[in-house]
Amino acid sequence: MLDKLFAPFEGSRDPFALAIVRVAFFAGLLLHFAPSLLWLDIGYGHGAVRTDAWNHWLFAHLWRIPPGVLRAMAVVTLAACVAGIAGVRTRYAAAVAFAGCFAFASFNSIHLQTLALIPAWAILILWAVCGERQNKLLGGLILFQVLLAVVFSGVEKVLAGWPGTNDMAVVLGYPRGFLVRDWVAALPVLHGPVVSHLLTYGTLVVELGAPLALLHPRTRLVAFVAWQAFFLGIIAMLEVPPLFYFIFAAVPVLALPDAQLATARQWVRARVRRG
Repeated sequence: MLDKLFAPFEGSRDPFALAIVRVAFFAGLLLHFAPSLLWLDIGYGHGAVRTDAWNHWLFAHLWRIPPGVLRAMAVVTLAACVAGIAGVRTRYAAAVAFAGCFAFASFNSIHLQTLALIPAWAILILWAVCGERQNKLLGGLILFQVLLAVVFSGVEKVLAGWPGTNDMAVVLGYPRGFLVRDWVAALPVLHGPVVSHLLTYGTLVVELGAPLALLHPRTRLVAFVAWQAFFLGIIAMLEVPPLFYFIFAAVPVLALPDAQLATARQWVRARVRRG
Protein backbone atom coordinates (compact mmCIF):
# COMPACT_ATOMS: atom_id res chain seq x y z
CA MET A 1 0.00 0.00 0.00
CA LEU A 2 2.76 2.44 0.97
CA ASP A 3 4.76 1.51 -2.14
CA LYS A 4 1.84 2.55 -4.36
CA LEU A 5 1.30 5.73 -2.34
CA PHE A 6 4.90 6.93 -2.71
CA ALA A 7 5.55 5.55 -6.22
CA PRO A 8 4.84 8.91 -7.97
CA PHE A 9 7.68 10.51 -5.99
CA GLU A 10 10.38 7.82 -6.01
CA GLY A 11 12.96 6.84 -8.61
CA SER A 12 13.47 8.72 -11.85
CA ARG A 13 11.75 9.12 -15.20
CA ASP A 14 12.32 10.50 -18.68
CA PRO A 15 13.18 14.20 -18.14
CA PHE A 16 11.12 15.20 -21.21
CA ALA A 17 7.91 15.81 -19.23
CA LEU A 18 9.62 18.00 -16.65
CA ALA A 19 11.42 19.88 -19.45
CA ILE A 20 8.05 20.76 -21.04
CA VAL A 21 6.76 22.06 -17.72
CA ARG A 22 10.00 23.95 -17.04
CA VAL A 23 9.95 25.79 -20.37
CA ALA A 24 6.23 26.61 -20.13
CA PHE A 25 6.40 27.68 -16.50
CA PHE A 26 9.43 29.96 -16.71
CA ALA A 27 8.19 31.39 -20.02
CA GLY A 28 4.88 32.23 -18.37
CA LEU A 29 6.71 33.79 -15.44
CA LEU A 30 8.84 35.87 -17.82
CA LEU A 31 5.80 37.08 -19.78
CA HIS A 32 4.02 37.98 -16.56
CA PHE A 33 6.81 39.98 -14.94
CA ALA A 34 8.80 41.36 -17.90
CA PRO A 35 6.52 44.34 -18.78
CA SER A 36 6.65 45.83 -15.29
CA LEU A 37 10.35 45.05 -14.80
CA LEU A 38 11.33 46.64 -18.13
CA TRP A 39 9.34 49.84 -17.46
CA LEU A 40 10.22 50.15 -13.78
CA ASP A 41 9.17 53.76 -13.29
CA ILE A 42 5.51 52.98 -13.96
CA GLY A 43 5.07 50.54 -11.08
CA TYR A 44 8.10 51.05 -8.86
CA GLY A 45 9.18 54.67 -9.30
CA HIS A 46 8.89 57.25 -6.51
CA GLY A 47 5.30 58.42 -6.37
CA ALA A 48 3.85 55.37 -8.17
CA VAL A 49 0.47 54.18 -6.99
CA ARG A 50 1.06 50.89 -5.20
CA THR A 51 -0.98 48.05 -3.68
CA ASP A 52 0.08 45.81 -0.79
CA ALA A 53 -0.82 42.18 -1.54
CA TRP A 54 2.00 39.89 -0.37
CA ASN A 55 4.69 40.78 2.16
CA HIS A 56 3.90 43.97 4.05
CA TRP A 57 7.48 44.48 5.31
CA LEU A 58 8.79 44.45 1.74
CA PHE A 59 5.98 46.74 0.65
CA ALA A 60 6.90 49.21 3.37
CA HIS A 61 10.67 49.19 2.78
CA LEU A 62 11.47 48.48 -0.87
CA TRP A 63 10.52 52.00 -1.98
CA ARG A 64 13.70 53.23 -0.24
CA ILE A 65 15.98 51.24 -2.57
CA PRO A 66 17.96 53.43 -5.00
CA PRO A 67 16.77 53.24 -8.64
CA GLY A 68 20.07 51.70 -9.78
CA VAL A 69 19.80 48.85 -7.28
CA LEU A 70 16.18 48.31 -8.26
CA ARG A 71 17.18 48.12 -11.93
CA ALA A 72 19.87 45.55 -11.08
CA MET A 73 17.27 43.48 -9.18
CA ALA A 74 14.98 43.56 -12.22
CA VAL A 75 17.76 42.47 -14.59
CA VAL A 76 18.79 39.59 -12.31
CA THR A 77 15.17 38.46 -11.91
CA LEU A 78 14.55 38.45 -15.67
CA ALA A 79 17.87 36.67 -16.27
CA ALA A 80 16.85 33.97 -13.77
CA CYS A 81 13.61 33.39 -15.70
CA VAL A 82 15.55 33.10 -18.97
CA ALA A 83 17.99 30.66 -17.33
CA GLY A 84 15.01 28.59 -16.17
CA ILE A 85 13.65 28.41 -19.71
CA ALA A 86 17.06 27.35 -21.03
CA GLY A 87 17.58 24.83 -18.24
CA VAL A 88 20.79 26.50 -17.04
CA ARG A 89 21.37 25.93 -13.33
CA THR A 90 17.63 25.60 -12.93
CA ARG A 91 17.72 25.05 -9.18
CA TYR A 92 19.55 28.34 -8.59
CA ALA A 93 17.50 30.08 -11.28
CA ALA A 94 14.31 29.07 -9.45
CA ALA A 95 15.63 30.39 -6.13
CA VAL A 96 16.67 33.73 -7.64
CA ALA A 97 13.44 34.03 -9.66
CA PHE A 98 11.38 33.38 -6.53
CA ALA A 99 13.28 35.98 -4.50
CA GLY A 100 13.02 38.59 -7.25
CA CYS A 101 9.45 37.97 -8.35
CA PHE A 102 8.15 37.76 -4.79
CA ALA A 103 9.94 41.00 -3.90
CA PHE A 104 8.50 42.91 -6.87
CA ALA A 105 5.01 41.46 -6.31
CA SER A 106 5.25 42.62 -2.68
CA PHE A 107 6.60 46.04 -3.72
CA ASN A 108 3.58 46.69 -5.96
CA SER A 109 0.98 44.16 -7.05
CA ILE A 110 -1.16 46.43 -9.25
CA HIS A 111 0.26 45.08 -12.52
CA LEU A 112 1.08 41.59 -11.23
CA GLN A 113 -1.65 40.28 -8.94
CA THR A 114 -3.26 37.02 -10.03
CA LEU A 115 -4.28 33.79 -8.30
CA ALA A 116 -1.76 32.02 -10.53
CA LEU A 117 1.02 33.48 -8.36
CA ILE A 118 0.05 31.12 -5.52
CA PRO A 119 1.03 27.93 -7.40
CA ALA A 120 3.92 29.85 -8.99
CA TRP A 121 5.51 30.49 -5.57
CA ALA A 122 5.03 26.83 -4.64
CA ILE A 123 6.59 25.57 -7.90
CA LEU A 124 9.60 27.90 -7.58
CA ILE A 125 10.24 26.76 -4.01
CA LEU A 126 9.90 23.10 -4.97
CA TRP A 127 12.32 23.58 -7.88
CA ALA A 128 14.85 25.34 -5.66
CA VAL A 129 14.63 22.70 -2.93
CA CYS A 130 14.47 19.49 -5.00
CA GLY A 131 16.41 20.31 -8.15
CA GLU A 132 15.97 18.39 -11.41
CA ARG A 133 18.24 15.52 -10.40
CA GLN A 134 15.32 14.24 -8.34
CA ASN A 135 13.05 14.67 -11.34
CA LYS A 136 10.33 12.23 -10.29
CA LEU A 137 10.09 13.70 -6.80
CA LEU A 138 10.01 17.23 -8.18
CA GLY A 139 7.53 16.38 -10.93
CA GLY A 140 5.27 14.48 -8.53
CA LEU A 141 5.18 17.30 -6.00
CA ILE A 142 4.46 19.93 -8.68
CA LEU A 143 1.72 17.78 -10.20
CA PHE A 144 -0.03 16.99 -6.94
CA GLN A 145 0.01 20.54 -5.58
CA VAL A 146 -1.58 21.82 -8.83
CA LEU A 147 -4.16 19.02 -8.87
CA LEU A 148 -5.05 19.74 -5.24
CA ALA A 149 -5.43 23.44 -6.02
CA VAL A 150 -7.94 22.63 -8.78
CA VAL A 151 -9.85 20.13 -6.61
CA PHE A 152 -10.20 22.62 -3.77
CA SER A 153 -11.29 25.27 -6.26
CA GLY A 154 -14.15 22.94 -7.14
CA VAL A 155 -14.88 22.23 -3.48
CA GLU A 156 -15.08 25.97 -2.76
CA LYS A 157 -17.55 26.37 -5.62
CA VAL A 158 -19.71 23.58 -4.21
CA LEU A 159 -19.65 25.18 -0.75
CA ALA A 160 -20.56 28.52 -2.33
CA GLY A 161 -23.69 26.95 -3.79
CA TRP A 162 -22.76 26.51 -7.45
CA PRO A 163 -24.75 23.25 -7.94
CA GLY A 164 -28.01 25.03 -7.10
CA THR A 165 -27.31 28.30 -8.89
CA ASN A 166 -26.18 29.56 -12.26
CA ASP A 167 -23.04 31.41 -11.24
CA MET A 168 -21.48 31.25 -14.71
CA ALA A 169 -24.32 33.49 -15.92
CA VAL A 170 -23.11 36.08 -13.40
CA VAL A 171 -19.49 35.72 -14.53
CA LEU A 172 -20.36 35.93 -18.22
CA GLY A 173 -22.66 38.87 -17.52
CA TYR A 174 -19.84 41.20 -16.50
CA PRO A 175 -19.61 44.30 -18.73
CA ARG A 176 -17.27 44.53 -21.72
CA GLY A 177 -13.67 45.18 -20.67
CA PHE A 178 -14.07 43.67 -17.19
CA LEU A 179 -13.10 40.00 -16.63
CA VAL A 180 -14.63 38.59 -19.82
CA ARG A 181 -13.22 38.93 -23.34
CA ASP A 182 -14.97 41.28 -25.73
CA TRP A 183 -16.21 38.45 -27.95
CA VAL A 184 -17.81 36.76 -24.94
CA ALA A 185 -19.65 39.93 -23.94
CA ALA A 186 -20.85 40.37 -27.53
CA LEU A 187 -22.12 36.79 -28.07
CA PRO A 188 -25.75 36.47 -26.88
CA VAL A 189 -25.85 32.66 -26.94
CA LEU A 190 -23.34 32.49 -24.07
CA HIS A 191 -25.66 34.47 -21.80
CA GLY A 192 -28.67 32.19 -22.14
CA PRO A 193 -29.64 29.90 -19.25
CA VAL A 194 -28.91 26.64 -21.10
CA VAL A 195 -25.31 27.42 -22.07
CA SER A 196 -24.48 29.13 -18.78
CA HIS A 197 -25.87 26.17 -16.79
CA LEU A 198 -23.81 23.77 -18.91
CA LEU A 199 -20.70 25.83 -18.25
CA THR A 200 -21.48 25.92 -14.52
CA TYR A 201 -21.80 22.15 -14.21
CA GLY A 202 -18.98 21.53 -16.69
CA THR A 203 -16.65 23.59 -14.51
CA LEU A 204 -17.56 21.53 -11.44
CA VAL A 205 -17.12 18.23 -13.30
CA VAL A 206 -13.66 19.14 -14.56
CA GLU A 207 -12.38 20.68 -11.33
CA LEU A 208 -13.63 17.85 -9.13
CA GLY A 209 -13.23 14.93 -11.52
CA ALA A 210 -10.33 15.56 -13.88
CA PRO A 211 -7.59 15.68 -11.20
CA LEU A 212 -8.59 12.24 -9.96
CA ALA A 213 -9.12 10.86 -13.46
CA LEU A 214 -5.62 12.00 -14.47
CA LEU A 215 -4.16 9.61 -11.92
CA HIS A 216 -5.96 6.51 -13.26
CA PRO A 217 -4.50 4.77 -16.34
CA ARG A 218 -7.89 4.05 -17.95
CA THR A 219 -9.20 7.60 -17.74
CA ARG A 220 -5.92 9.55 -17.99
CA LEU A 221 -6.01 10.53 -21.65
CA VAL A 222 -9.69 11.52 -21.60
CA ALA A 223 -9.09 13.59 -18.47
CA PHE A 224 -6.00 15.18 -20.03
CA VAL A 225 -7.96 16.27 -23.11
CA ALA A 226 -10.83 17.60 -20.95
CA TRP A 227 -8.34 19.47 -18.76
CA GLN A 228 -6.66 21.11 -21.76
CA ALA A 229 -10.00 22.11 -23.27
CA PHE A 230 -11.17 23.53 -19.93
CA PHE A 231 -8.15 25.78 -19.38
CA LEU A 232 -8.01 26.76 -23.04
CA GLY A 233 -11.63 27.84 -22.66
CA ILE A 234 -10.79 29.87 -19.57
CA ILE A 235 -7.93 31.74 -21.24
CA ALA A 236 -10.06 32.29 -24.36
CA MET A 237 -13.14 33.58 -22.51
CA LEU A 238 -11.77 35.34 -19.44
CA GLU A 239 -9.17 38.06 -19.11
CA VAL A 240 -6.67 36.03 -17.11
CA PRO A 241 -2.89 36.44 -17.61
CA PRO A 242 -0.85 33.94 -19.68
CA LEU A 243 0.88 32.71 -16.50
CA PHE A 244 -2.41 31.08 -15.46
CA TYR A 245 -2.57 28.99 -18.64
CA PHE A 246 1.17 28.22 -18.74
CA ILE A 247 0.97 26.67 -15.27
CA PHE A 248 -2.34 24.85 -15.28
CA ALA A 249 -2.25 23.58 -18.87
CA ALA A 250 1.37 22.39 -18.82
CA VAL A 251 1.64 20.66 -15.44
CA PRO A 252 -0.70 17.68 -16.23
CA VAL A 253 1.93 16.53 -18.76
CA LEU A 254 3.65 15.17 -15.64
CA ALA A 255 0.74 12.73 -15.20
CA LEU A 256 1.42 11.05 -18.55
CA PRO A 257 3.69 7.98 -18.42
CA ASP A 258 6.99 7.93 -20.27
CA ALA A 259 5.65 5.48 -22.89
CA GLN A 260 2.84 7.83 -23.94
CA LEU A 261 5.19 10.81 -24.06
CA ALA A 262 7.66 8.83 -26.18
CA THR A 263 4.87 7.96 -28.63
CA ALA A 264 3.84 11.63 -28.81
CA ARG A 265 7.45 12.68 -29.48
CA GLN A 266 7.79 10.16 -32.29
CA TRP A 267 4.51 11.32 -33.84
CA VAL A 268 5.60 14.99 -33.75
CA ARG A 269 9.01 14.17 -35.21
CA ALA A 270 7.42 12.18 -38.03
CA ARG A 271 5.08 15.05 -38.88
CA VAL A 272 7.94 17.57 -38.79
CA ARG A 273 10.06 15.46 -41.16
CA ARG A 274 7.18 15.08 -43.58
CA GLY A 275 6.51 18.80 -43.45
